[in-house]
Amino acid sequence: MATTPNTHNPVDDVLNETELGTFISRNMGLIIGLVIAIIIGVFAWGGYTSFTETKNDKLGSIVFNFKTTNFTKLAEKKMSPADFTNAFVVMANEVEYFSGLVPFALIASDELYKQNAIKSSLAVLKTVENQSNPFMVYFVHSRMAVAHEDLAQNDLAIADLERIVKSNIKVMESKTYLDLGRLYLKKGDKEKAKSNFQFVIDNLGQAEFVKLAKLYIADLEL
Repeated sequence: MATTPNTHNPVDDVLNETELGTFISRNMGLIIGLVIAIIIGVFAWGGYTSFTETKNDKLGSIVFNFKTTNFTKLAEKKMSPADFTNAFVVMANEVEYFSGLVPFALIASDELYKQNAIKSSLAVLKTVENQSNPFMVYFVHSRMAVAHEDLAQNDLAIADLERIVKSNIKVMESKTYLDLGRLYLKKGDKEKAKSNFQFVIDNLGQAEFVKLAKLYIADLEL
């Protein structure tokens, strides 16, 4: 019986002229499979992106609807801070990890603080405290530090400010270190207080904060 000769492919001859070409020639099926997998992956990513955008639209709608109803009532004092905060926490759990909640949480916490509902303001901020964006870290935790200090929770206020320092954000850096110095001074930790005041003087150039830091150090040395 005559044997069927192997079909000669001139492309293989060209590919075999290089080491890479030899690999491609001998593994053509595998490579084609990988290309197909990549193409499928691209389409899958497109589908995922579309899904994410749709999901964000849905979550954004939940936040917007809450703002136009409950926040309006709070601002007009037709809803108590406690009731608003309870409803806000429920809504925040529903849209967990949605970054679009952060700006509204800041607005809501400011309104609650203005109404002297400090604990409620803090509760709202806590729903968005776990941020990775340094600017969001600053805007959330600087407010939390103020609320904690007003509630005489100085250790927590220090933790808020240390969180800002750790994020390496330069927004109002002089004030952050000056406030850390003040809070450590309140705790009676003069060494850490002086260290933070000295950092303002040595490393940060905002004249008004440098002046205050020098005054605090002068008082420490009396």
